[in-house]
Amino acid sequence: MRYNSHFSSVKLHLEKWLSRDVLISNLTIVMTWLETMGWFAYICSSHVIYPRLVKLFYANLESSTTCIANSFVLGTSISITPDLIAETLGIPNEGITHFNDIGKTEALGICLQQPNVNPFMNVTSSHLPIASRIILLLVTNTFLPKEASHTLSSERDLKFIACVKNGTPINLPYLIVNHLISRPNHTLYPMLLSRIIMVILASLNIDIPDDEQSVKPTHKQLVNKVGLRLCNIIFEDGEWVKLQGRGREQVREQANVRAGDDEDDDEDDP
Repeated sequence: MRYNSHFSSVKLHLEKWLSRDVLISNLTIVMTWLETMGWFAYICSSHVIYPRLVKLFYANLESSTTCIANSFVLGTSISITPDLIAETLGIPNEGITHFNDIGKTEALGICLQQPNVNPFMNVTSSHLPIASRIILLLVTNTFLPKEASHTLSSERDLKFIACVKNGTPINLPYLIVNHLISRPNHTLYPMLLSRIIMVILASLNIDIPDDEQSVKPTHKQLVNKVGLRLCNIIFEDGEWVKLQGRGREQVREQANVRAGDDEDDDEDDP
């Protein structure tokens, strides 16, 4: 731990203060779990983040009945598959693809480290051992967005933690792509998507400026302009503009009213 001498205690969200020794001992356990699963190297890596490109990816995301996420970014076609994610992130493309075969009571017992648990109890982060809380905060917010609230843990989160603690292989590449397809128009984990998009664009020899503000595609490079409006993003005077303080109903009404604009724009396309 490089920062041992710089802190004596730390909080996990709004909970009790943990001593440095307690935190470090639990981090050691977590690091062992992550290294065993093959995820530790990615979590510790750093890369350029382009939230704007992620928004474009989601805005142009196509519907799919297979585990392939197809979209466009800056006019470039992108297909994200489990194999591509596994190669890009350096994590295995193998393991379980759902948690249906894992019982909630079994997962609760593993997470809480108790033989007898109430399967109907609402589990908050304060119920979980420290190492499990770290896994929940670190892994699910890096690979898969945390479900439920910041305090309550969903059934999927509990089963996820139980698999990590048990060493049960989890097919993260499959789960990530499946989540992308099932929940479009969400910018849920820009770190993950940005890295994948950057690697793909780099392989196509497309130059992305270091200054993201200079990334200003024209409207003819887009596919789903209505999708952008639903993300509160509009194209005005050659620039992308993020609309502030607009409710969902207002944005939906605007998209419906201006839906005819797309037909007019398409007539101008060569």
